[in-house]
Amino acid sequence: MRPARFKPVIVLSLGIFASLSGCRGRMPIGGRPAPRPMTEEISAVWVARFHYHSPDDIRTIMKNAAALGFNTVLWQVRGEGTVAYDSRLEPWSAQYKFKNPGFDPLAVAVAEAHARGLRIEAWVNVMPGWRGPKPPPIRNQLYHQHPDWFLRDASGKRQPLGDFYVILNPCLPQVRKHIVAVMREIVTGYAVDGLHMDYVRYAWDTTPAARQRYPRDRRTLSIYAHQTGKKPDDDTKAWDDWRANQLTRLVGEVRTMIDRTRPGVALTAAVWSDPNRGYRDYFQNAIGWLRGGLIDAAYPMAYTEDASRFEKYIEAYHALAPGKRVVPGLGIYKHKLAVQTASQLAQCRRWGGDFAVFSYESLFATAGDRGLKPAALARKNRPRELRREEIRRGTGS
Repeated sequence: MRPARFKPVIVLSLGIFASLSGCRGRMPIGGRPAPRPMTEEISAVWVARFHYHSPDDIRTIMKNAAALGFNTVLWQVRGEGTVAYDSRLEPWSAQYKFKNPGFDPLAVAVAEAHARGLRIEAWVNVMPGWRGPKPPPIRNQLYHQHPDWFLRDASGKRQPLGDFYVILNPCLPQVRKHIVAVMREIVTGYAVDGLHMDYVRYAWDTTPAARQRYPRDRRTLSIYAHQTGKKPDDDTKAWDDWRANQLTRLVGEVRTMIDRTRPGVALTAAVWSDPNRGYRDYFQNAIGWLRGGLIDAAYPMAYTEDASRFEKYIEAYHALAPGKRVVPGLGIYKHKLAVQTASQLAQCRRWGGDFAVFSYESLFATAGDRGLKPAALARKNRPRELRREEIRRGTGS
């Protein structure tokens, strides 16, 4: 039974602490299949939008994931305001040249996952609205359609483009409404077993002084003044907590939407490795979401080669949210030695057995490897085989 929830606005801040053969993956008309519940021990793998392109790619990924002993696939369907499924709300991703590829990748993925006994959660990058040094080459993307939805500073200037994401402003009700609508489209249109939120934070990592500069647009400041009677500089902690609570409000609205439209779909989140830093720097209140039952599980991205640091990250979540579901995320792409993967998997077993691996391309060749010369592919495949062997041991496959 999920614990009683409270309204998102009062969540406490951390403070100190297919078309084609995939049509079966679409939701059948007149019926809503029961989502597959989270397993007693989660063994998950993240599959990014760069890892697949064709229906055959998708089938191969699901076959490999099942053979290696995974029981959950975190399948990326939204990257930066573009998607890899047949959407009425956002355009197709760059991986498909912003055009319908003639099949529905998510429908194929759901059908292929379920055919192999795998759970599948649709992995959504929540706050990113675009990525890259140039604007989108298509006019029906959020960057062009809703420029007012993006972070702006006190002078009205938008967060500058660069090598990382520019993000939407969660303080604006219309932004939250749009994101919830995208999530609703997924859970009502596809037989997914969960929604997996990533970048559900103020992902302004490479923008200088972003925490101090954004958002300061007139609309946001008007909302803040109306709700608190304050200006940001009157009380910096109150301003920080309020910005955090707007993100938490969004998470709560997604939770409510799921419970009303398709109960039983899991809501999980990839969260910052250190929960205190996640709140301080990015206003991500993962502990509040766990404590309040807004999410069913947190996946801390504890990506490190260091065993003691890995343990410290996960133990912080256990201490701050006792009894809640915490699935350790292993950044195996950083592991230069097989013993590093083995050590972290052993620690996960001591915690109860849950773990998630980032990412599929650290284990198998992907669509992104096409075009590599044989020698280059061989160099990438050697460490993949070593990592696969450790995963086989960890899953008992």
